[in-house]
Amino acid sequence: MNIEAYDAEALRSIVRLLEYENRILKDKLKKENIPYDEINPFEETIENAEEYDLDQGARIVHPTFITEKMAIRFFSMFWGREDVYARRGKNGGYFPQCDNRWDVKLCPKQRGEKIFCDECENKKWTKLDVKKIVGHLLGYKEDGSDVIGIYPLLSDGTCRFIVFDFDNHEKGAEATDFANVDSEWQSDCTAIAGTGA
Repeated sequence: MNIEAYDAEALRSIVRLLEYENRILKDKLKKENIPYDEINPFEETIENAEEYDLDQGARIVHPTFITEKMAIRFFSMFWGREDVYARRGKNGGYFPQCDNRWDVKLCPKQRGEKIFCDECENKKWTKLDVKKIVGHLLGYKEDGSDVIGIYPLLSDGTCRFIVFDFDNHEKGAEATDFANVDSEWQSDCTAIAGTGA
């Protein structure tokens, strides 16, 4: 289950359903005299609340509009193959995009056949363009189906991807992560973090 695909009300409904299912299962355990641990997730408290930033998303910049120039800059930092990309499905999971996917004559999946797209003789990967990147960055679709995934391994076997986690999970973590080994890395990482990327 991909929880990012659901809104708050749908998640509450799922929690209620899981609580109901949990209650039924616990009743069955009690009936059979099978011991189990009682866990209250709300009893657990963070010992030192200062260790965690409760609003980690507050420092992320959310521009009111995205230009093609901004999208190109974003893609230059998260650069991957341009000859193929994946799109997120409504229920989660990512799927490579093919120009022939909805053509009954060309796509075996349209005929109910089970085949991997990579093995299809009619595959014609959809090229990644700036409009798709803009759509990804705007993120208007409630179900997340405008989210794209790139393939970072280029056709020549190289990769231009470097990833850092800027979420500040614990105070002082920046002192021990390797990004701060020298001042050059420090300034590069600070510059990237400041872009909201």
